[in-house]
Formats: sequence, C-alpha cells, structure tokens
Amino acid sequence: MNILNQKDGRNKKYFEIQEDGVFVRTLFAKELNEYKVHFNDIQNDESVFRKSKDPILIGIVVSVILNSILLTIFINDNYNLSFSAGMIVFGIAIIPSLLVTALCNNEFKKDNSKSLAATKPLIFSYSNKQMTEVDSFISKIKECKKNYYLKTYYKVDNLIPPHIQISRIHWLYENQYITESDATFIIAEINSKKIIDGLY
Repeated sequence: MNILNQKDGRNKKYFEIQEDGVFVRTLFAKELNEYKVHFNDIQNDESVFRKSKDPILIGIVVSVILNSILLTIFINDNYNLSFSAGMIVFGIAIIPSLLVTALCNNEFKKDNSKSLAATKPLIFSYSNKQMTEVDSFISKIKECKKNYYLKTYYKVDNLIPPHIQISRIHWLYENQYITESDATFIIAEINSKKIIDGLY
C-alpha cells in the first residue's frame, strides 16, 4: 500500500510513498497544500493526539440557548408581543450562543491523529476505523525508507572516499538497518575496492 487517502467532511488528505520520500497533499476548507518529505527528513518517532469534546463548553452553549429561550418567553409575557415580534426577540437573544459556537467550533469536534516525526507535517487522521490502515501505512513508510538507505549507501562506490563509505555503513548498522555480519562484509569489500554484484 503506497497510497493513503483520508477524508473528514470537506477536508481531504492524500499521502503517496515515492522512491525517495512521501508526497503529501492536503485540502482544508478549499486551501490546497502540497509538499514532499524526503526520507532523510523522516524520523521513527510516532505520537498520537486525542481530543474529545469539551463538556464544559457544550454546557455553556446549552445554558446560553436555554437562557435565550427563557428571556424570549419573559419578554413575550410582559409585553404581549406578536409571534413575528417574538421570533425577532428570540433571534436577537440567540446571537450570543451563535457567537460562542462560531468562535469555539473546533472545540466541539473530536480529533484523533497520529504523526510521524519529520521536518514537515506527516499527520494522519487516526479514528478507530482508520487505526489499522494508518499503522500499516506508517510501517510501509519505514520499510521504504530502509530500502532507500540500503540502495543508496549499502554498496561500494569508487567515486566516494572509503572512509565516508565506511562511516555510512556504521550509520546503517547503528540504526539497525543492517546486521553486524552485513556491515563486516561490505566494509571488507570497500577496503579491498571490490564491487559487490547486484548491489552497485
């Protein structure tokens, strides 16, 4: 699975694993954003963010709405307003709750996301239905990243000084991309200036 599509209402996210990184396209409220995150800029750290609806804020909005209704009833009873006039009063009284709702719109939404540490955002929607798919996609990113490093660094290159090649092999080993025997083998080949068949 090299492509992941996600949709949340009008918002869309598109992720594609390419040869040297991950291409990202996001569309939020008609704002399109496209960028590429190279494997060199992607770390292995993952983090999960969960936000539930704020019950206090919901209670405040409900309270404001109820107070608006009670205020409308009180004014109608005391001033004997017509139905249309009563609706106008109610419309005016309900404005504060509409303002609170508009200003705090994001607080009423549940938000579950999982991110992969990188220099540019790699943030995936992470609801219960999406967990398995997202986890598989992140594993695929890490697998492709490993293959990219092996293809790029695990070889003998006569144009690059041996000490630089050996330091790269040490880096591959330290990051557990290759085993000790793999590292020993390729370092011996670098030192003897031989090209390994199939890895060059």
